[in-house]
Amino acid sequence: MRSRWQYTPTSSHTAAPVATAEPIPTPVASPAPAPTIPSLDASKDARWAQLVELIAKLPPDKAEQLRAMLGADSLVLTHSAGFGQVLQALELRRSGDRGPAAGEPLMRRVCQLLEPFLIDEPDDSDTGVIRRQSLVPWWEASLAQSAALREIDETYRRAAAAKVPAEMERLEEEAMAELARRAKTLAFKNTAQAVIEDVRRIGIVLAGGAALARALKDLSVDGPPQAPGIELDAVLVRRFGKAYEALSTNRQFDPVWLGHAVMNHLARPWEVVTLIHRVTGCTDIQMLEQTELAPLVDRAIGQLVAVAEEAVRAIREAARGRKADQIETAARCANLYFDLAESIAREIKLERASHWGQAYMASRKQLSDLIPAKLGDFEETITDFLDDWRPGEHSRADHPAFFDAISAADFIGAMKLRAARHGFGMPFGGLERRLQDALGRPMKRPPAGRPDFWPVQKRRLLEGLRLI
Repeated sequence: MRSRWQYTPTSSHTAAPVATAEPIPTPVASPAPAPTIPSLDASKDARWAQLVELIAKLPPDKAEQLRAMLGADSLVLTHSAGFGQVLQALELRRSGDRGPAAGEPLMRRVCQLLEPFLIDEPDDSDTGVIRRQSLVPWWEASLAQSAALREIDETYRRAAAAKVPAEMERLEEEAMAELARRAKTLAFKNTAQAVIEDVRRIGIVLAGGAALARALKDLSVDGPPQAPGIELDAVLVRRFGKAYEALSTNRQFDPVWLGHAVMNHLARPWEVVTLIHRVTGCTDIQMLEQTELAPLVDRAIGQLVAVAEEAVRAIREAARGRKADQIETAARCANLYFDLAESIAREIKLERASHWGQAYMASRKQLSDLIPAKLGDFEETITDFLDDWRPGEHSRADHPAFFDAISAADFIGAMKLRAARHGFGMPFGGLERRLQDALGRPMKRPPAGRPDFWPVQKRRLLEGLRLI
């Protein structure tokens, strides 16, 4: 599972830019010239956006034909992330939608309440999210199986055409109530299980209705999550506590979804544990397991375990390949795990007897066993560079072997800072002595008149190892 908040592997030496995916804009009608095929040189996200814009210009009957050609609902989740945007645009267009400037169809308005939970990754099974690809099969099934919803939809179109906001708002609330009720009994044929799971989640969210919409807006989490995310502060904690208490009176709505919305928007999603601690004032793990907010801790612990697994994979690959980019990725993943684990442990007591504590200890043991076992590979990356060092070849600041060595030194130094707290400090004493001896030996000097880069390189390696 790839979470949106995980580090994107890049090399700090090459200063590679990181592209962040932005939500595809809603198509706006305009009398544009004949459509052109998106450039293959454009980014993948840009091409999806261009395709959505082209769909907005199709006649409704053509949009319906194209929608039928794209396959059965059961195949929806096998396509790439942008495919959900395309299906949603087709569904809106075939119903006569010409974009926000031409009025809001009912589907668009209802789906606005779902935006804080929507994701484009078709294979993400994280709780607290809804796959965008599921919206079209859910909406089509709801219209087909609910005469009340079809009547609301037609009435809403007339109210939108007549520009009667009060009537539109009333119909939106009726539609959300009907959709929430109908979600429990919707029948699907040859549809992926993931869609059925998402429909259940959609029903829970829509049961919150206008009250949930107001709470999300008050917390500034009423739109799609965007990087870099929001910060957890006292104002957010206070408003969340107040909104959570108010929404708890609705027996049809599970207020934990308000927490999921906040978690989806946080710059550091694991800080939801801090939010729970401050709202409930509780750190006892057995008491927390009995609260309605326990699913948020479940989700944070699940992400902790996923990050640990990713760190284990990255460290093994780095130890095997010994290249700078691989080693830096391993360091990022490991540091992310330790940051997450320490943040959670500061807020709640992760006792071994609880399933949260057991998951935490198991993930910690994975890394505390693996890191000492692989330190020798990173040590060899440094010593191999020193053994092969040549004044005329390696005394260049951009030499790949030097990058590999300093990445290995940075990894060892970063893990040394975590070692005592996470129970794997024993190997570092002997390792440091060996590397100090290797770095202290005389090195060949370049010919007279040429700059000597070794003192600078040596200092950089020592800094990475946290030896100076």
